[in-house]
Amino acid sequence: MEFEIILDKLRFYAFHGVFEEERRVGNEFIVNLSVKVACGQEVRADSLEATVSYAELFEIVKEEINKPRNLLEKVALEIADRIREKFCEQIISGRIEIRKVHPPIPGMLGEAGVALNF
Repeated sequence: MEFEIILDKLRFYAFHGVFEEERRVGNEFIVNLSVKVACGQEVRADSLEATVSYAELFEIVKEEINKPRNLLEKVALEIADRIREKFCEQIISGRIEIRKVHPPIPGMLGEAGVALNF
């Protein structure tokens, strides 16, 4: 048996990008995270130790999204690495998606982003 823990449409203001202005002015980012967790009969005991805390997942995302980097790919990779390290026994797989709400591309209406399956 497995569960999927989902954090959806998390919003952050951060300073990622390769252009100096992006690193100075910042941008709004949306993060979606899901992780598949192996769970057996111990979930029936209704104990947090039987699964992965979405509060702890959120803290990892928040800490990493607040470290300015050039590439969103690097942000996604760091989040995935920390999740796999902390919850190595429980995590089967996961997916993280990070979107820049207002990418600095003239004439572009919409979001730009990356997704990482881990």
